[in-house]
Amino acid sequence: MIKDVLSINNINSLILDDRKTEIEDKERIVKDIVLDVKTNGDKALFEYTKRFDGFDINKNNIKIGQQEFDEALNSISDKAKEIIGYAKERIEKFHEAAKQKSFFIEENGIILGNRITPVNSCGLYVPGGKAAYPSTALMTIVPAVVAGVNNIYIATPTQNGKANPYVLYAAYICGVENIYKIGGAQAVSAFAYSTESVKNVDVIAGPGNIYVALAKKLVFGDVAIDSIAGPSEIMIVADDSADIEFAANDLLSQAEHDEMAGCYFVGLDKNLTKAVMDRFFELAKTTKRKDITTISSKNAKFFYADSLEIAAKLVDMVAPEHLELQLNDPYMFMNMFNNAGAIFIGNYTPEPIGDYIAGPNHTLPTNHTARFASPLSTDVFMKKSSIIHYSKNAFLKSAKYASEFAELEGLYAHKHSIEVRFDKDR
Repeated sequence: MIKDVLSINNINSLILDDRKTEIEDKERIVKDIVLDVKTNGDKALFEYTKRFDGFDINKNNIKIGQQEFDEALNSISDKAKEIIGYAKERIEKFHEAAKQKSFFIEENGIILGNRITPVNSCGLYVPGGKAAYPSTALMTIVPAVVAGVNNIYIATPTQNGKANPYVLYAAYICGVENIYKIGGAQAVSAFAYSTESVKNVDVIAGPGNIYVALAKKLVFGDVAIDSIAGPSEIMIVADDSADIEFAANDLLSQAEHDEMAGCYFVGLDKNLTKAVMDRFFELAKTTKRKDITTISSKNAKFFYADSLEIAAKLVDMVAPEHLELQLNDPYMFMNMFNNAGAIFIGNYTPEPIGDYIAGPNHTLPTNHTARFASPLSTDVFMKKSSIIHYSKNAFLKSAKYASEFAELEGLYAHKHSIEVRFDKDR
């Protein structure tokens, strides 16, 4: 059913997200797992790995060995290596260009700046087992490498101890060899608190299932995290220049991720909106992953907006992970909203291009968090130190203001720390 949005006043009631997740029980489970691994180390980590992944893990086989690396590399076709290598080069090029740099400014004897340095270590979570994503391996590993992190560790769950060879190849071409065959909340806890076999890290990054997301939320503060990822989502804003088949298939590309995926279509033409909606539901019933899309399609919302202003308001309220603009003048419209994880412009920029080869990261803010969060980048693996240097003359010219400010706040040791220098070697 299409929802007409004819004024800004009725948006709030229409945009409410109907997707429900009963996570209280999962939160209790995750809390117990995290505490157990934190307290009992390898013993708990090994027990959960055997229970959830069917792998009898121990300190000797928890990491990928050289023989496993060699077997994985030999099992991959040259074509697959070319594809993964191409994507790696594109992702690396983008993140090199986007990397923040230290800066300094000088004025009248004062030097100020930011010194940007990488964290020492990071733990990257790469989904594995039945669903493995070498693209996600690249999207998490490359920014950490470009940032200059010295110690990069990967956790990827396995099925019966076998890691996905494409994930291993992605790690190999990035120069990362420390790969643990662990997953879930137990892997997050191990990275946060360490066990006998797993070192704790400064930052945990990478998407995972609800248990991984809740574990990252729980350990945040003891360790930094990139974000708390939720189900994938896409929004398309389109006018009569859009192609019905393109739009419907682009919505489906996210609907096939999982049953909780969110799909939003905002049409500036009512006939277009109905046509895209009908085609989307038709495709959802016939796709190869219809076991998922027949469920996730129930989350889809289709809106007819009679103005760009209302369409922009809808974008900002949803704050979508992925936003496609299939419009006559997309760049003009882009100036009308602020909240989106990644913006795909034009009929020939489908969201999956960004998933694999464009370069910008596909690990993006979900669950409306694009209101304040950003894509995974080198920033996650770097930190800033403020640089402040006053010459004696610069200090004597301006320090009285700091002294008087300290007095305003009643911090007299602060004041004396400044004033003790006033008469020194004048």
